[in-house]
Amino acid sequence: MNGIDLTFSEEKKKLPIGVSKVFGNPDVWDGFEWPQFTEGEESYDLSFVCQINCADAAAFDKDSLLPESGMLYFFYDMDEMPKESVNAKASRVLYYDGDVSALFEMLRTDHEGNDMSLPEMKIRYVSQGGDGGQSHALLGNPFPDEWQPILQIRAFETEKVSVRFANKNALCFCVKEEKLKSWDFSEIFIRQI
Repeated sequence: MNGIDLTFSEEKKKLPIGVSKVFGNPDVWDGFEWPQFTEGEESYDLSFVCQINCADAAAFDKDSLLPESGMLYFFYDMDEMPKESVNAKASRVLYYDGDVSALFEMLRTDHEGNDMSLPEMKIRYVSQGGDGGQSHALLGNPFPDEWQPILQIRAFETEKVSVRFANKNALCFCVKEEKLKSWDFSEIFIRQI
């Protein structure tokens, strides 16, 4: 199974609501609750990593593995950056299957009201044909343990941001193959590769 290669680009103007992007602030729906890391009495927000407009990705998804409409959202513990995690503590993938035109930007701010997000970058879909090995990618070949990659972000650096993943080259969000068929993203496996 081939992956869909992605490129990230910084834009001069603010991105419209509902576009595919990495970092920035998510475009969410009424009733959205920010995913959190929770363990015992410790609790804090996970970092917003990426949103995928499924309608934009569908033209490149030749195997029709992803939903054809709506939005996918990816959150991760960018503070601790666990190398592997198969529980909901360190990562979350959310699927919104409603009207994208109803979304609005949700800011994540500190106690003084300052925006805590990394600079937003537009995602462009390049091709279906890469193996996901050396590029940012959607999908790709399953791992031997039947975990299917759904998003891979490689370490990268721009003028505004430097992203590294705990001495590894890439962060990969995975789901079991049978759960992907029903678009069930409730159990996500994080793997740094």
